Amino acid sequence: MTMNDIRQPRSFPVSHDRMPFRSRAVFSDGVARLAERHVYRLPETISDIRNRRRRIDDESLSLIDDLTNRPLDPMFSDATLVHDERGPLRVWLSRCLVFFICLAVGLAGSVIVRELHTDPRSKIREKLIAQVESETKSYNTTSDQIGKLLSQIDSLSDEVGGDSDNQTADRDNLLNGFTKVQGQGISISLANPIAATDSAGTTDSDTDDIRVITDIDLQQFVSKLWGAGAEAISINGYRVGVQTSVRTAGSTILVGLNSIQSPYTITAIGDADTLKNAMGSAAESSFYDTLDKAGIHPKVSKETMITMSSTVGTPDLTYAKRSE
Repeated sequence: MTMNDIRQPRSFPVSHDRMPFRSRAVFSDGVARLAERHVYRLPETISDIRNRRRRIDDESLSLIDDLTNRPLDPMFSDATLVHDERGPLRVWLSRCLVFFICLAVGLAGSVIVRELHTDPRSKIREKLIAQVESETKSYNTTSDQIGKLLSQIDSLSDEVGGDSDNQTADRDNLLNGFTKVQGQGISISLANPIAATDSAGTTDSDTDDIRVITDIDLQQFVSKLWGAGAEAISINGYRVGVQTSVRTAGSTILVGLNSIQSPYTITAIGDADTLKNAMGSAAESSFYDTLDKAGIHPKVSKETMITMSSTVGTPDLTYAKRSE
């Protein structure tokens, strides 16, 4: 046995028609330039059939020979012939493109997270507050104009009409709240408990455990003042007339169409001593005890001079007529 026999493994002879041949892979660049080929199977002759039967016995030996002497697949070696070499410009362009895509995705994600964390109700609340303030300003402007027109009507009526008719009309206007009035009286100040008010000064009416001042409380004060002989009443500067309602709209108390907030100041024109005694804690002990337990402490004080504006508009009389 020679050195070549020791170094090289033994190989079985292979016929020429079974020799391995080198072919390009399907995914290589060179296959795109090749023309389409079709291998047609020739009719087998008797000698071919005999040779094929004769080669059936050495198929396993041929497989062992291929694994030993030719372990590398020809298609794999062909795939390594073409190398994708990228220049530095192409590499940096790819990196910049990936960087900008990541930056855009990050910015979009931060914007989405920020929008999700913001409370949409606060924006709606601010918008509604701005609308209420604008409507209140226009309402106040209209109220002033109506008051001026009413004063002009009164002055013209004084010039044209008689004294008796003017006195009756003035009395009716004073009682109904259609003209400005002034005189002595009392003022009642009350506010919501400190626990029901946040740092911004707004009332937290959603808390069930804390009692706040409601429209019913203000209605009770107004009713008691009328019963004590008050001739004119206003709440936070808004005159209470014959058709002025004190009610709640949502979480806001309205006097007519004007929204008011804590603290509340109720002023009444009349005999100061009589009104103060009637609205004192001694005369209304049960009512004041209920308010004291909730942390609401009304304060009644006498006023030497109180000025009240007129109410807005006059009621439309459709069914009520003067009786002869």
